[in-house]
Order: sequence, then structure tokens, then C-alpha cells
Amino acid sequence: MAVSPGPPARRAAWEAYTVVAGRLLTALQDPAAGPATLNVRLGVAASHIMRSASLWPEHGPMLVSAVHAAVRLLRADARDDLTDLARRIADRLYLLSAGPPRASTAPRNRAPW
Repeated sequence: MAVSPGPPARRAAWEAYTVVAGRLLTALQDPAAGPATLNVRLGVAASHIMRSASLWPEHGPMLVSAVHAAVRLLRADARDDLTDLARRIADRLYLLSAGPPRASTAPRNRAPW
């Protein structure tokens, strides 16, 4: 059974999400951003993820692996692939920050058949 992340895990995911979506992806979409800028932005994002990975028992190891892959893509100057990976990391962090899905308490108006 997966452990449901508590509020600290959700907060950490949101902070990492804002760094990835707000800083790293913005730099990746800017053609004027050079390798040095991307390296710094990826380093900050990686730092957030690596520091908080233990808070996400199910998703932390996958995010750590994705960070290592992102570093390799940056070194290989594979900007398009790095952008795609950064979007996927951001999506996962956003879902972690939202927490587990909640059961609907609204009455169902469906026929029982």
C-alpha cells in the first residue's frame, strides 16, 4: 500500500514545481538562455528535488532518476528532450502537490443499471 504524502510532502512538491515550471522551463523556452543559465536553473531544481525525494516514497526515486537524466541531457545539449523531460517532471510535482484524489461526496444521479 502506498503511503499518502502529508502536508510537508505536498508543500515540498509545490516548491519544487514552482522552480521547475517557473524558472527552468522558462529558461529552456528562451533561445537566448545559454548553457550556463540552464545549468544554474537545473541545479536549483535538482537541489529541491533531491532534498525532498525522501518525502515522496513512491515517486521520489523516479524523480531523482529524472534529475540525473536531465543533467545528462543538458551535457549533451539536447535542449528539446530536456524541455520535454522538465515538463514531465513539473507535471509529476504538480500532482504530488495536489495530494491524493478525493472521493466524491456528491450524490449520484445514475440509474442503478
